[in-house]
Order: sequence, then C-alpha cells, then structure tokens
Amino acid sequence: MTVPLATLRRHSQLVWLHDPLVLPPPLFKTAPLVSPATQFNLGNGTRRNFWHADEAEAYLRFWKGDSSAVMSLRSALQKTEPSSPVFHWTDDQVLRQLAARLAGREVLLIESQKAPSPAVMPAAPAPVAVTEPPAVLVSQLLAPKPTAPPLLPILEEVQMEGADVLPEIEQSLEQVDITIGEINLAPVSLEPTPSKVPAISQKMGETAADVTATLDKL
Repeated sequence: MTVPLATLRRHSQLVWLHDPLVLPPPLFKTAPLVSPATQFNLGNGTRRNFWHADEAEAYLRFWKGDSSAVMSLRSALQKTEPSSPVFHWTDDQVLRQLAARLAGREVLLIESQKAPSPAVMPAAPAPVAVTEPPAVLVSQLLAPKPTAPPLLPILEEVQMEGADVLPEIEQSLEQVDITIGEINLAPVSLEPTPSKVPAISQKMGETAADVTATLDKL
C-alpha cells in the first residue's frame, strides 16, 4: 500500500498521481485501483501515458477552474520538487511543470475504470392528448342563460282578474234563471185567436160609450 501524490475526480472516474519510484515494476504495465481513496491498491485500473507535455497540460486543464483540485496538483508537484518554490508559482506554471513531469514519466497518472452506465428504464407512455373544445362551444357554455319570469306575480294577476269578472258572470246566470222561471210560469192559452175578436169589439164599444158620455157632461 502506498499513498498517491494526489487524488482527483474527473467526471465518473477517479484519477491518481503517483511517484513511480515507490511503485513496484508491474505497475508500469498495469494500473492500480485506490481503495480507500487515500491508498493505492493493485487491481483494476488504467495507466494513462502522455507522449508530449502539451497533451498532458491539456488533460490537466480540466481542473483549472477548481481551486481545490489545483491545490492538490500544486501539493503533488511540491512533493516531487521539494526545493522548488511551487506555492509561489501561478496556476498555469504549476500545470505546465506537472505536465512536463507526466510526459517525462517522472509522475504517473492512473485512472479508475469507468462506472457502468445506469440501466435505462423504458420510457413511460406519453399522456393522451386532451382535445380542447372549440372556442365557439366554450363561449356558448359560458354565456349567461336567460332567466325565466317569476310565476307567482302572474298567477296573482290571473286570480285578481278572475275575482273581478266572477260577480258579473254570476249576475248574468241569475238573470238567465229568472227569465227561464218567468217563461215556465206564463199561462198558455189554448183558444184560437179568432174566438177572442167579439170580446175585443165589445170592449172597444164600451170604451167609446164612456168617452161619449164624458164629452156630453162637459
């Protein structure tokens, strides 16, 4: 077990910088896996080789914006160059010097194997689209409905008009009843009309005599 110079994270992978002088020879062909993170354990891993300093610097610039990662790289470089004023250098100088050591095999960079991709769950079926009703139908449904006139005042008016007309109807019915009664009570003469002519003549004669007598007295 050896302690790496720095332990970093790059996306889903762990990255370790290690001093090759403290590693056994097999690690030049194979790569170790760190478990726990502060120790170096032989196992599944990949050693990454850089053939040019520019290639190594481009790789290290992944951590340029991470102050904590840059501090770890600065500390790793200081361990390999104890006499250099590493903590007075700029971040770019640190990355450039460390890249040169990676290209010269003075520092080893080992990556852990990529984590397996998570299983992709089947996509849920898309919800059924809801068809919106036409705007005309919506406006008709939302339009105020006409209110029915109140029935109670109409019924009261009909009752009042009926009360006014009822006495006239009853009076007319009474007149009809009286007329029918008079017709039923009237005497019916069975004598033929010509038989009453002598009586009329006699009556007219008596009347004329009375008139004449009256005139004579005058």
